[in-house]
Amino acid sequence: MQTLLVDAGNTSIKWSYLEKNVISKQRCYFYNDQSPISLFDKILSKKKEECTKVILVSVLGNIFNEKAAYIAKTAALAFTNIKSKSRLANVKNSYIEPEKLGADRFVAMIAAYHLVNNDKQDRKACIIIDSGTATTIDAIDVNGYHLGGLILPGLTLCQSSLLDNTQQLSDWNRQGLEITPTIFAKETTEAIISASIFGLSGAIDNICKMMEIEICNLNQKNTVDRIICGGGAKKVLPYIDSGYSHQEDLIMIGLSVILNTEKVNWH
Repeated sequence: MQTLLVDAGNTSIKWSYLEKNVISKQRCYFYNDQSPISLFDKILSKKKEECTKVILVSVLGNIFNEKAAYIAKTAALAFTNIKSKSRLANVKNSYIEPEKLGADRFVAMIAAYHLVNNDKQDRKACIIIDSGTATTIDAIDVNGYHLGGLILPGLTLCQSSLLDNTQQLSDWNRQGLEITPTIFAKETTEAIISASIFGLSGAIDNICKMMEIEICNLNQKNTVDRIICGGGAKKVLPYIDSGYSHQEDLIMIGLSVILNTEKVNWH
């Protein structure tokens, strides 16, 4: 029987199925005019006969999480909601108040550290970039200690902050625009969208380079793997350095690692 893996984010809900340590292709619903909890219910109703458990990571708060737990219980499915703590699956949380680190960030870090170091004696540090509603950049040393991280606006926030507040551009997001970034833009919308992609790409590269220098200054090995995920990853990848591994289903990998390495409390 399968375990349902669910990532409830700010703009979409993603899910996969785990069976015999194999993760199915990740799927996604954007919220648009539907509530997150209605989409969670829709996902469960489709395959609840084939699942026995649901593992959730969510940034949507207690009301959503409690409703999700109730829906799972009504469907007779075991349920657990992953929250940040001081240590989980070989990664140590650096936050003074561990529970205040976004649970999705923590799960992504767990996945990245596992991918970089699984079954390897020569351990590496890694940097994790999650480009979604926000863009988070976190570093983990060779011992699995979270050194800390930074949070930037995501691409949509970068673009909409100008486009939605610039005269005569208020309808830009309803025109279905697909603009190829250019360094010599000749129209205002093109200039804003291009600059947001180049700006975020440059920020990611620069922050990663600074983090790598600091990691090396801590007398750690100078090999640092960079892993990027999130909905904005594909848009920035063509404009950042080549040394990034794109893992579209990083959160799903992290949830499966937690299931395989931790004693999970099912409800």
